[in-house]
Amino acid sequence: MKTWHKYASFIRNNILTSSSKNKDLKYWRDDMFTNTIIYIIPLSIIALLPSLIWSFEVKLYVMCTIDTLALLVVLLIAFKKDISIKNRKLLFIGEIYILGTFLIYYAGLNSTLYLLATCFLSTFIHSFKNQYTPALLNVYISIAYIILSYLNLTPVPSITFNPIELFAVFSNLIFLSFLMCALVPKLFHGLEESFKKSIEHNNKIERQNEILKQITWIQSHMVRAPLSRLMAITDLLKEHDVTEEEKAFFIENIIISSNELDSLIQEIVIKSESIRFE
Repeated sequence: MKTWHKYASFIRNNILTSSSKNKDLKYWRDDMFTNTIIYIIPLSIIALLPSLIWSFEVKLYVMCTIDTLALLVVLLIAFKKDISIKNRKLLFIGEIYILGTFLIYYAGLNSTLYLLATCFLSTFIHSFKNQYTPALLNVYISIAYIILSYLNLTPVPSITFNPIELFAVFSNLIFLSFLMCALVPKLFHGLEESFKKSIEHNNKIERQNEILKQITWIQSHMVRAPLSRLMAITDLLKEHDVTEEEKAFFIENIIISSNELDSLIQEIVIKSESIRFE
């Protein structure tokens, strides 16, 4: 368990170095991508070993190379320093789409599920300028496979499909891909609005707390000085006979302290009003 924590902490610190400090939508997308990389490395053994065994059995050495390179790219994304998180995401998305393309070419229609999952994951971890980019990539891959299949340029599968059947299968992939690309950004838009409101609320509370600290400081320190002077002068006037000169001096200090106290009270009122206004 300690080894796992060290491993996960290293990758998290490596990838999230330049991430947003506020826990907004961008932060959670980056965090999701980081967790994907953390878990995909050990879990890739589940997919890599059977794929390598199958590739060697059917002598698809190109597929062996692609699988190995895919794992190496993930390791590069996880452990290479001085790469922005945006470039890490793009490298990861490009790598899984290339892997999906080769899988569907050599393994056939069984790999359409992989392309669907790739579309889903890409939409979640990265914000594209065109939100339908992952779905469009699946369209291009589907069209390319149908053309290659029609021209008999694909490996012979165990079950053959004519172009109409292929179109029917890929149309479901394309339908689900576009559906995800349409709905997931709407979900994120709602979450982003919620995050913004939460951040604004927290910032407002922090501002209010800061104002309350200032009010407390004014009341406990700054108000105390003129008030103490007024109390001292009052005691002197009450307990001692004073000359006219001393009386004038005391009155002048009473006016100064009163004005100072009035200014501080006005400042407190203004700060209190700002809290009420927010």
